[in-house]
Amino acid sequence: MKKQLLFLLVLTITFASCNLCANLDCISSNYFSQLRIISKADDKDLVFGSTSVYDKTKIKFYTLSGNDTTFFDCTSIKYPGSGYDSILYVNFYPEATTPVFMKLSDSDTDTLAITYYSYNTKCCGRITEIEKLRYNNSIDIVMSRGIHEIRK
Repeated sequence: MKKQLLFLLVLTITFASCNLCANLDCISSNYFSQLRIISKADDKDLVFGSTSVYDKTKIKFYTLSGNDTTFFDCTSIKYPGSGYDSILYVNFYPEATTPVFMKLSDSDTDTLAITYYSYNTKCCGRITEIEKLRYNNSIDIVMSRGIHEIRK
């Protein structure tokens, strides 16, 4: 009888101490977007390469709230396999609650309205991701992991 009780006690402790989330690699919130700005007329890249119209070093993403301006990190990255910069990698953090301005040049600024999606997970807490971008209040760009095109 003592052996059975001891076995049940050890078994109970073993199961109670198991943490189903202990070895889980949690995904983190995703505030990033990978963008290509291309010509609506002929699909040519407007930021990179010989057909560029905009200077990638002068492109800014920002939002205004009263007198405050929040700039979002924007860097150019290499498209896998291409060997050259061809994508704008933008971190829209912290969450923008007002329109985001995409300043491409002194005379060309567009707007992006960002919709976020947040959900609770059992092991990883609350996760927030960009659900979609609305370009110039007319075209929805549904987000997923990957590269998204803005056609101008």
